[in-house]
Amino acid sequence: MPGPPPKPSKLTELRGNPSKKKLTTEPEPSRGAPRPPADLKGEALAEWGRVVPELDRLGLLTVVDRAYLVAYCEAWSSFNAAREAMSEYGPLVAGRDGGLVKNPASQIMRDAADLMLKFGSRFGLSPSDRTRLSVAPKPEDGPDAQVLSLLS
Repeated sequence: MPGPPPKPSKLTELRGNPSKKKLTTEPEPSRGAPRPPADLKGEALAEWGRVVPELDRLGLLTVVDRAYLVAYCEAWSSFNAAREAMSEYGPLVAGRDGGLVKNPASQIMRDAADLMLKFGSRFGLSPSDRTRLSVAPKPEDGPDAQVLSLLS
């Protein structure tokens, strides 16, 4: 099927539905943050701990989203390791013939960044996706809530 993949109804609701198109009724797995796999370590686990609570707070996660989240977090870990290698060795390194060649870490960074954008955009993590989100303020966030909290 040509064209971009359809957006989940939840993201359409958060972004708004200016075209007023009818939202599909898609299967809804149990909401909530999935648990990270036991072998997720280092930067990948740290990224899990950074993004999963926020995505869960926004109501964007279900328990079956684990594979996408693992792929995103592992891509971040690869990107970060390649970034550190680029920082340490620079963009050019000695090749097998002694001449300078492009640091292979730059390709690893590019590949990992592509994966991060692919999987992250499914959860609204890219900057362009975030600009399209319109989250309704919670009642406890408004000025009335501050007044009510003072009265209670």
